[in-house]
Formats: sequence, structure tokens, C-alpha cells
Amino acid sequence: MCIFLASLVLAAASVLISASAAGAATVRTANWSGYAAAGAHNLVQATWVQPAVSCASGSQYSSVWVGLDGFNSSTVEEIGTEADCSNGTPVYYAWYQFYPDQRHTFSHPVHPGDELTAISHYNAVLNSYDMGILDYTGSWSEHPSGVVSGPPPSSAEVIVGLPPCDSGCIQPLADFGTVSIQEALVNAAPLAAANPSQIVMVTGAGQNKDTVSALSNGTDFSATWVRAG
Repeated sequence: MCIFLASLVLAAASVLISASAAGAATVRTANWSGYAAAGAHNLVQATWVQPAVSCASGSQYSSVWVGLDGFNSSTVEEIGTEADCSNGTPVYYAWYQFYPDQRHTFSHPVHPGDELTAISHYNAVLNSYDMGILDYTGSWSEHPSGVVSGPPPSSAEVIVGLPPCDSGCIQPLADFGTVSIQEALVNAAPLAAANPSQIVMVTGAGQNKDTVSALSNGTDFSATWVRAG
């Protein structure tokens, strides 16, 4: 994992329902769960095991990603994996996005149980972003990059959430069971050192769509599905 980080160093905005500007606050949103740290961060990474979704019928969606920006801005530089239900059939893939631009999907297969690490890095000299994802189990990696106009990133996130909907709608959350995030780092330090806010997805009526654990060892947490929405 350290080799992957070293090689790389050479998205949708959250819909906030209620929030506090203070760090370590609990934030409730319609489409994000996990942790977000406000501030001028230039590097975020995390490792997880791809969860399996339980699909009965219809279409639901879920994703796991790391990103810069989005917590208090309208852009996100994000990369991660998707676990959806398409008319009752599980669908898995990896992607990246310079939101609000469209998502780009990688052709490599993603399977439940795959161990992955993803990273988003901002190069202040070039005003560019270098992102990457490595599937240890599937033995593949991708390293997209790009230049984005605008100010430097203002936050870093490690998120379990919903993909953006073109019409601004909130899609139903797929039953991903429990996903465990490990080795979450911001600026190469434990996520907890960045004084992040905990985020939980809720319905319009304020019911939890999932639960998010406290940080363990400063780097690890889990999210557990509760309801579709």
C-alpha cells in the first residue's frame, strides 16, 4: 500500500440537510455518509473491501469513494467503486469523476470481496489532480489525472454514499450490508488528525439510511445499511 501511495504522489457534492461549521460535528445529508475534513487538504486515501449488495427488485445504488472538495464547495475530485442493483441484479464497477463533469467508468471488473485502495491528490504547483485506484485482489490499477479550474481544494472526504442524479433527485440506497473502511489518511496522517465531521445519510423524515461508527485508531470506521430511503 505504501508503494501505491508513493507512486501516486509523484465525486457529487453532498446535499446537506443540517450541519455545523465546527470540526467533529455530526452532519446529516441525503446522499453522503462517512467523514469529511474541512481545510486546505491536498491528499486523501483509504482502503476497503468491496461490499456485496442484496438485490430484491428494482434499482438501487451505493458507492464508496475518497475525494477532495465537495463538503463546502460545488466541485469534487473523487474516485471509488459502485455496488448497485439494476432491476434486481447486482452490478459492480470502479469509476472516477471531476464533478460536476460526468463520471468515467473503468473497464476492469470489480467483485465483492476485492480489497481496494483509492487516493485523490492535489498538485499545487501544477494546479492538477492525480487520482488512483488499486484492486489488490484483481491485480489492476488506474491513475487518472486532470487540471481543474478554480481554487485549491477546501476539504477531504472518505464517503459511503449515493451517486449524483442528473435531475438532482435522491436515489434509493442499495443494501450494501456493512462496509469497513481502513487506513483512511488525510495529508498522509490519520484521518482523525484532520478533525473531521462525521456524516450520516438520512431520509427527508430524518430516519437513518445507515449508521456510521466512530473512528478507530484514527483511521478506521464502518458504515451499515439501514434502509433504502
